[in-house]
Amino acid sequence: MRSLLSLCCLMLSFQSLADHRVFVGLYSDHYGYDQYKDYSATGRSYKEIRPLNQGGPKASKLIGYMYTTQGYTLGACTFKNSFYERTHCLLGLLRYPVTNNLVFETGLNLTYGYRPALIMQMASLSMSKKLLPIPIVGITFEYKKSSLSYNYMAPGITAVVFAWKL
Repeated sequence: MRSLLSLCCLMLSFQSLADHRVFVGLYSDHYGYDQYKDYSATGRSYKEIRPLNQGGPKASKLIGYMYTTQGYTLGACTFKNSFYERTHCLLGLLRYPVTNNLVFETGLNLTYGYRPALIMQMASLSMSKKLLPIPIVGITFEYKKSSLSYNYMAPGITAVVFAWKL
């Protein structure tokens, strides 16, 4: 715990080398399927076919924080996942500037909150939530104090994210 506090203080002390951002976004699509069986339900709703949480203003409603330098980004976020449950994630991205306003990013999203029984459509699996490492690639357009990102995350989920520098 002490080392985590030291790391946070060190990151905040380099304010001139980095910036702090808050962001909002939507998971925009799922490829391959649009429904799932709800094995977590009880009674008459058990194994009920439900639509995935995707697209439009009802989508996953992503919100989070990023610490961004020229070479990397660290962050945390929360959102409602495909199965309408709260999910949390930690982000680590490497940044590769293409132009003054355009940045290519790649990294890892450690996500906690998905239940394998829903993802794999098997009732016999544990109903507990799991930690999933998810690779990310994306492109970010930065303009003054704001940025707009388009990210692709395996296995086939895209996100559109708008961020503000604090």
